[in-house]
Amino acid sequence: MDVLEEVTGDPLTPDHVEARIADWKRRIADLYAMLTDWLPEGWTAREGRTIPMFEQPMREIGARAHELVTLDLIRDGRSMAMIVPETLWIVGANGRLALWSGRSHYYITDRAEIFESPKWMIQSIMDRRDAPLDQAAFESALNSA
Repeated sequence: MDVLEEVTGDPLTPDHVEARIADWKRRIADLYAMLTDWLPEGWTAREGRTIPMFEQPMREIGARAHELVTLDLIRDGRSMAMIVPETLWIVGANGRLALWSGRSHYYITDRAEIFESPKWMIQSIMDRRDAPLDQAAFESALNSA
């Protein structure tokens, strides 16, 4: 099932929405761990501020808002980049995060089907072409800082 089928099919249930949110939080945590492992020498990561998640499907079923954590990426003691979860329910994807690196802006998007293993992709908002998110693509985005 993809997001379009999810939001236009049978009415969403509270259990389904909560399962999607839990899955999203897990995928974000796993992504952050992977990206932290990929950081070049001289870079570190730390949890940043939290942001509220209260998307339309959550409001429709009366779910409570959730807090999602951002990830600060630091080089030489200075915050040089940040990853921010943007949305879970987005047509054509299974969630999207933003990567701000200097003046550059990237999207990190999961192209997998709902509840499947993530297929992370990265794209510059200036280019908009998806590329697989791997260590080289991540380091390239960081180098734009």
